[in-house]
Amino acid sequence: MSVITSAPRPAAARVFGLSGSQGQGERGSVQRAEIRGRELLRKGQVTAARDQFLKAARVAPGKPLYWLLLAQCEHRLGQMVSAIQNLQKAFELNRGDSEVCQLLADFLIESHQNVEAILVLDALKADVGRGARWHLAKGKAFLALLDFNGTVRECSAALAKSAHLPTVRNAALQGLGHGLRKVGGYTEAALCYRMLLDENPLDFGAALCAAHASSWACDWVGLAEDFERLRLCIKHVESSGQRPITGRSPFPLITLTDDPSILRWAAVFTYQEHCAGMQPVKQRSTRCVPRPNGKVRLGLLSSDFHVHATSILIVEFLEGLDPDRFELFCYSGGPDDHSDLRARVRRTAACWVETADLSSAQLAARISEDQIGVLVEMKGYTLGARMDVLAYRPAPIQVSWLGYPGTTGAPCMDYVIGDPVVTPLDAQPHYTECIAQMPHCYQPNDSTRLRAVPATRQQCGLPEDATFVFASFNMAYKIVPEVFAAWCAILLATPGSVLWLLVQQDTARKRLQEAARQQGLDPDRLIFAPFLSGDLHRSRLPLADLCLDTFPCGGHTTASDALWAGVPVLALMGESFASRVAASLLHALGMDELVCLDIDQYMTAAIGWARDRVAFLDLKARLETARTQSPLFDGRRFAGDFERLLLRMVERQDAGLPPAPLAAEAPAA
Repeated sequence: MSVITSAPRPAAARVFGLSGSQGQGERGSVQRAEIRGRELLRKGQVTAARDQFLKAARVAPGKPLYWLLLAQCEHRLGQMVSAIQNLQKAFELNRGDSEVCQLLADFLIESHQNVEAILVLDALKADVGRGARWHLAKGKAFLALLDFNGTVRECSAALAKSAHLPTVRNAALQGLGHGLRKVGGYTEAALCYRMLLDENPLDFGAALCAAHASSWACDWVGLAEDFERLRLCIKHVESSGQRPITGRSPFPLITLTDDPSILRWAAVFTYQEHCAGMQPVKQRSTRCVPRPNGKVRLGLLSSDFHVHATSILIVEFLEGLDPDRFELFCYSGGPDDHSDLRARVRRTAACWVETADLSSAQLAARISEDQIGVLVEMKGYTLGARMDVLAYRPAPIQVSWLGYPGTTGAPCMDYVIGDPVVTPLDAQPHYTECIAQMPHCYQPNDSTRLRAVPATRQQCGLPEDATFVFASFNMAYKIVPEVFAAWCAILLATPGSVLWLLVQQDTARKRLQEAARQQGLDPDRLIFAPFLSGDLHRSRLPLADLCLDTFPCGGHTTASDALWAGVPVLALMGESFASRVAASLLHALGMDELVCLDIDQYMTAAIGWARDRVAFLDLKARLETARTQSPLFDGRRFAGDFERLLLRMVERQDAGLPPAPLAAEAPAA
């Protein structure tokens, strides 16, 4: 037992936290522990090394180095919570240590504690220089927090200071491109991605993002060049046999092609990139589905439980779930907007878990502890996704639904929920998941939402004398040159008609006007609508006569909004999930005559409906009847069908059978 006295300690002893009488012996012990720890670390014996550094840190708690070494070992062992705690001790001891500050911020970002990461970065002493890595870490945190102006500012600073730091430069370019794209700087974003691709021809993600940025800008000259770069990148990947850099999301590819084989190829590589640096659980669980309280626990994993298309679609379905059979757990990673919609969603949940500050391992552990029987992932590779959580296999049954229109390429995902139109069973080879079909449509809807009082043409900037109003309210990136040329041909064949578009950026509008002029169409026949809140947008929808869907990525919520407002949608159906959504909605309404299989049929149908007013009014009347009598807009009926589909999955799991494609059953009366 050591003796503690009130006598002042020598300065050297205070550095190590030792008493003067024991300083030399303890100091030797600490140094031996450090040396031994480093030797063990070189041999790959991380646990044993951690024990040595822990010993040193306990004996000399005033020396930041030992807390740093201990934290690094814990990080390698996946012990993120204690790694962060020990790095915080090191940083508290010396707030002028930029390397410790940087590492702590990186660990916090990795753990999704982005606000805390920014606070740590700002806590670095003011007289210490802020280098490229410091700015990059801050930019990453801002991006995760959806502060895109902050992302642009910090990634720009990181790029300016990244000379001779190629890894930092590339990460800064990627972050800058993402930030610029979100604030409307599409042309500049495309340049960032092209610079990345010039540096590395295997950077498939950069090629894809460049094309996506060009699509947003309606820069079809740039898009053609970017598409060629993308083609060459794919060719280079295939010939080299190397794994590409995917940029963590294949979603932009969905807007460029309906080829399901290449969409699966990209998704598989993306999932592998998401799992880099972790050890995914490869063996799926064979255990029976747990039933705490005699109910199957259904977990929904999303960051969209606020005013968002996903919540608008699912809320009535959630209210219709049978509480005697299912217990709903919502894992929410998005913002609390204090909206009535979020409150309505939250009331349906037996348990609500905020996940933004949980690491993927922590979130997976929480889901497992909650005894979730069926975990439904609702983001895929879109903003705010947590695909790596699924890699830990926290639930015996894991399902992809609604948020991502295609395969995830993830072997940890057992099923993808579709329907006979978006996911026909003969498309199974293009999915890594087993297809599970809803009987009508995979997309739920809310029949309780009100139909707004229609606006007037004058209020919406539409010409009073327009003979027919075609519309497309899909985002600008979904407009491709071939389909736009078809739209121009349709307008030329229907004098007095106009095309109503939702394109925000002035440069994109001017490019579309110039493209129309080159097709021989007066650009004044393009009417550009401003972005409005959901209710105001829905109030103007009835002013459209016919919505022209985009291709290869068609409307999803955009299409169902139009149909709910009584506006027919003309669909062009392809091979991919995203190119078949409007067709699925129309099939559920019994209006298959609005589904076209090629561009010529699409143009002929649009022109025919505009010219034959009697037939068109009959079409609208049938839509109005179908809107209230078909299953498409019946969220509670959807809930019953969804429950039966999940119980079929549960039945297979309980019987010890692996997942298998589940064809649509006849719906209940």
